[in-house]
Amino acid sequence: MRKSLAALALAAFALGAAGCTTTPQERRVTGQVIGGAAGAAIGQGFGKGSGRVAATATGAVLGAIVGGELAQE
Repeated sequence: MRKSLAALALAAFALGAAGCTTTPQERRVTGQVIGGAAGAAIGQGFGKGSGRVAATATGAVLGAIVGGELAQE
């Protein structure tokens, strides 16, 4: 739980900083990286054993997609 909160706080800070980049492509990539990291941290909290690996990977992919879309707006 503590790792997830730290990841969310880092993601919120980094997304705020992503608004300072100059091009839409840079914002999108920054959002994807931050979203992927946050999604992986959140996904890690779900599942046990080998299911945790799948949940982490799924969280990373979904987080990257959402982060990229949010950063474009």
